[in-house]
Amino acid sequence: MNISFYSDKNHLFPLLSDDGKTVMLRESVEINAFYANFDHYMKMFGNGDSTKIEPNAVPINPTKILCPAVNFISHSSETKTKSPESPYFFTKFNDSITGYKDPILLRKSVTELDYEGEIAAIIGKKTKDASIKNALESIVALAVVNDVSARNLQENITPGLGKNWILGKAQESFLPVSAWVHKWDGSDVEIVTTVNGEKRQYGKISEMIFSFPEMISYLSKHITLSPGDIILSGTPKGVAKSGKFPYLKNGDKVKVSSSRIGYIENTVKSVDY
Repeated sequence: MNISFYSDKNHLFPLLSDDGKTVMLRESVEINAFYANFDHYMKMFGNGDSTKIEPNAVPINPTKILCPAVNFISHSSETKTKSPESPYFFTKFNDSITGYKDPILLRKSVTELDYEGEIAAIIGKKTKDASIKNALESIVALAVVNDVSARNLQENITPGLGKNWILGKAQESFLPVSAWVHKWDGSDVEIVTTVNGEKRQYGKISEMIFSFPEMISYLSKHITLSPGDIILSGTPKGVAKSGKFPYLKNGDKVKVSSSRIGYIENTVKSVDY
């Protein structure tokens, strides 16, 4: 059961895709208000209109994008980076988000452009001081994303301050998002990344070092999570930084997919700035 949105004259109409059929609500709603009242709107789909309309809006609009560093053992091993003892986060900005077929922009300053196929958990309610047991209740859906990274900028370490996470991770177009999100029941989902048709990554969210509930519980003891916020999974092995594959170049096609959710397929585009 997947959800997305159709934009018409600045109004957003929710779409539900289930068992080969798509239904659109007659009522427009802001994305985060939809997630905040998820169960209410899911019931309303019973009175929606059958449609062949395809989504034309990115189905997230987070106020917070929280990304764990080195959250798969396989990625830790390939990059020879010790995994943290507790979740360690960096962030991206809202304008890092781009559509599932939009280009990934390759700026002149970026000489080592990398991919990281991931899953994003979407928060559906205001969450403070959640236990690990209760944290699962905060997640309403999952999206497929690519945590695009400029390694030459990320790894430009300032003594005493560390990596440059912002320049390396938060540029425009550095977070492609799937057209659909998947209503999650807590079951396992896979991550598959290909570049120009060549398989580079495969993993499952069950392989995460810190699970989504563990990360939500940890974060919510320090930061209030709001409906629409997203938390990324981290990435499995197979990135270019490992040295086993080349970095991305102009014209490369990067696809990240998950069978229950959908896919993103973005072409790298060099820009003159």
